[in-house]
Amino acid sequence: MAALAIIARWLLRSPTIIFERNFAIESVSHLNGFLLLKQLPRVSTAAQCSHFNQQDKVTYTVNRITLLYAERDERLLRQTSGQEENNSDSENEYECEREKHYLKCGQRGDSEFWRRKMCTLHRVLDINRDGVISFDDFGLLVKRFTDLGHLSPEMSVEFFNVVRLTWEEQFGPITTYNLVTAEQFLIDMQHRLNDEDLRKHLGKFLFYLFKAVDYDHTGHLDLDQYKLFFHCLGLGDENAAVSFAAIDKNGDGLISLNEFVHLGRQFFLTEDETKISKLFWGPLINH
Repeated sequence: MAALAIIARWLLRSPTIIFERNFAIESVSHLNGFLLLKQLPRVSTAAQCSHFNQQDKVTYTVNRITLLYAERDERLLRQTSGQEENNSDSENEYECEREKHYLKCGQRGDSEFWRRKMCTLHRVLDINRDGVISFDDFGLLVKRFTDLGHLSPEMSVEFFNVVRLTWEEQFGPITTYNLVTAEQFLIDMQHRLNDEDLRKHLGKFLFYLFKAVDYDHTGHLDLDQYKLFFHCLGLGDENAAVSFAAIDKNGDGLISLNEFVHLGRQFFLTEDETKISKLFWGPLINH
């Protein structure tokens, strides 16, 4: 009877409890080298599954659990990024309304401060330092971040596609002769700043930049990871340290995905010189 009671209690356990228990067992096994994710069997039908021995079935089950957790975490991270984008949109819309009161002209982006920011970004995106931005520069930038090896193949493809779409929307066709000067860049960015629909798409690539340097997948960047971010931009460690100290508002030595995306977008949107986002892409140029 005692044995039957134990079996009954086990059968009545909720799927969630069993799921969590299996995941805990798999985690310990994986950490101790008993199970490798690369050993995941490829199974698509029940007939194929019947050919497995018992150990294969256990390996398959726990590895599927791990992959499901990874996919869940990825979805949550993307949702968090989307939520932050919505939140920052609301805040930046408020800022834009407030800025109308002190801008000399009705158009946003007419202040000297904002123009300095965009000239700084143009210099950063000019990877080969030839004075103009081409799609080759965008491609080199993507390569620097993807070569770090911290993005999955699927996410690397997404990253490139987002950058390609950004180029085509902002600067037109991808050709050898489509070169963007600093003045052209200013005109285009001001146009996007003043278009409500286009403004929402600014900084779509920020999520991938963060993921590429978040090599321990904690959802936060420390100073070393921020230095890696700056290194991919062609900026030095000293600039990274100054920028990090300024934008780490609570002084905990970490920048979350939400903070990163928000500050990166705020760089494009605000003309308030007191905002710490002005150092997001490094020190501003003097002209």
